[in-house]
Amino acid sequence: MTKSSLQLEVEWKVPITLSALAQRFFEEGFGKKALEGILLQRSDELVTALCGPRYFPYKDGRYRRAGTKKRKLVTRLGKITIKVHRVRDIHTGDIFFPLWNEVLIEPYKVYQPDVIALAEKGVIKMTYRDTREIMNEVVDSFPSPQTINRYIRTDGMALSNEYEGREIVAEVHQPDSTKLHAQCGGKHDLKIVLGTSGDKPPLIRCISAGKSWHDHIPAFNKTTFQKHNGNKTPPVVVSDMETGLGEVITPDGGYWQPCILHVIRQVSYSLWKDDMAMGKEKKRIIRTAKKILFHLINSVDHYLPRGQIEPIEHRIKQTEKELRRLSSQLVKEGYYKTASFLRKISNYVTAFATLSLKGINVPWHNNLVERLMGEISKRCKHKWMSWTEQGAQGLITLLVTKIIEPEQYEKFYNRKVYHQEERLPDLGVKITQIGG
Repeated sequence: MTKSSLQLEVEWKVPITLSALAQRFFEEGFGKKALEGILLQRSDELVTALCGPRYFPYKDGRYRRAGTKKRKLVTRLGKITIKVHRVRDIHTGDIFFPLWNEVLIEPYKVYQPDVIALAEKGVIKMTYRDTREIMNEVVDSFPSPQTINRYIRTDGMALSNEYEGREIVAEVHQPDSTKLHAQCGGKHDLKIVLGTSGDKPPLIRCISAGKSWHDHIPAFNKTTFQKHNGNKTPPVVVSDMETGLGEVITPDGGYWQPCILHVIRQVSYSLWKDDMAMGKEKKRIIRTAKKILFHLINSVDHYLPRGQIEPIEHRIKQTEKELRRLSSQLVKEGYYKTASFLRKISNYVTAFATLSLKGINVPWHNNLVERLMGEISKRCKHKWMSWTEQGAQGLITLLVTKIIEPEQYEKFYNRKVYHQEERLPDLGVKITQIGG
């Protein structure tokens, strides 16, 4: 019978994390037995270098062997168990593990960052229970839902604090909120604010669960509003018709642009509040408001690329005038709530057009953050799901980061696995195979 042998060699250049080493072995197609063997071999090499061979120790040396200690660790390759050599410093009396100076691990923790990162990636798409059930088919030891939840809260809150404390540059704030079932009954208010600048990728300004919009004002103040050329711009907020939202987070001297799609829906809702049943008359009023608003949108799209300013200025004035005229008609017909809404909103809906004349790119809708809320709804808004504030905020921060700032998510993942934002090209490891 022909036998085959496999030999692995690792070129130890710099200290690396156990997670990084496990990742490298995973990429090369090796299993946990190979990882255990390399760690034991390196531990023996380091102790021999310090203390001398086992039966011929350095007599005048500073270090002495102090036995071994069994350590159980879990990486993406599975659970490993190794006996790590200990060394005593005879000058100070300290006992240490030479291996853990070169192979960095999470002290006092069984689960290493690579398997935790895998768990977090699964949880933002599936439930905690489903993630563990599926990953148990791949890894022979995987964290419990409670353990994963603990890490989700810790990592998500850390990312959330980074967002609230960082300085960003944007032209527009786009906020939105939704409600999640709370474990103690009632609802949690989940609030998200994105910073956008034209065609540039959006940035996360802040994410919170259980806080009011007023609590976000310190984070809002860390946004510098300016165009891509560095010129300062007034603060701008684009949002839906949530009561008080635009007024609370729009600073003095700023602009609030209500989402025009939501304005049209609000007209329909206001007519219902005015006891108007659905019919030809209601459809006519909604159609009239929609025609007025989209005439402005089309005018900006048509004339602005051509550099024609006067037609846009004329259309802005006409839009405000026509909305107020429609409001006056509704007052005569007794639809006071709708009339009041149209008169109030006429002062704001033209903000995107006014700012476009100054070269400031402001969307007339908040579809970006609405689509994001749809992704959150698919993951977190089910009747049988209930959340704590920290759990909801932690999970949703990771989910939103993966969708909105994938590069930031990758850097966060790399910090967990490699202890730095950029992945090392070879992890300081060289692996060779010899077959025979």
